[in-house]
Amino acid sequence: MTADTTRTAGRIVGGLLLSAFGLYGGGSALVRTATGGTAAVPENAESRARLTTGATLVLANSAAVAGIGVLGSRVLRHAARRTVRVYLGARIVEATLLALPPMSTLFLVALDRRGVPPSDGTGPRVLARAVLENSETTYWLAMTTLGVGSVPFCRALLDRRLLPRPLAVWGMAGYAIFAAGGVLQLAGHEVGLPLSVPGGLFEGVAGTYLLVRGFGAGA
Repeated sequence: MTADTTRTAGRIVGGLLLSAFGLYGGGSALVRTATGGTAAVPENAESRARLTTGATLVLANSAAVAGIGVLGSRVLRHAARRTVRVYLGARIVEATLLALPPMSTLFLVALDRRGVPPSDGTGPRVLARAVLENSETTYWLAMTTLGVGSVPFCRALLDRRLLPRPLAVWGMAGYAIFAAGGVLQLAGHEVGLPLSVPGGLFEGVAGTYLLVRGFGAGA
């Protein structure tokens, strides 16, 4: 990539990082308010339109996450190929896992609109409900994968001087803590949320920086 292309890619990545917060956070909030915090299925929804809108926003977050992985990996594809493969794979896994619950919700909403009763026990419907029942586990698997894949990526950005040193080091530390929190959460210790704060703040700050400045020219 040329310096200008690298900078532009960084600005797009920054925009996607920031949009992911709004898409996932806003979509999840709509789903929670529509269902009162219960399972995201049509029969629990006070407003099916709100449930559908929320699930669609969460699903759009997965597209943003995949875009971050693709553009971020392109910037380093000649300099750190192994790191690129790990990071792109992590972002794709994250995007896929996060997409499963909203896709399941939208599938059940579609069945509801067709008049299929909730008691229908067909395989796809049972699978969709199983996904929603395990959505918290799916989320933490996605976050753990993100953390593990992002630590070497931030290190590569530091080595190539694509991010300022303090920001890249913050990213490495934040994602490492994030990954540890995800593992502990999956093991039954309710510490995932507080341990996600450093990594979450990093994505907000890095997203803002990249949106304004883009990636550096590299070394």
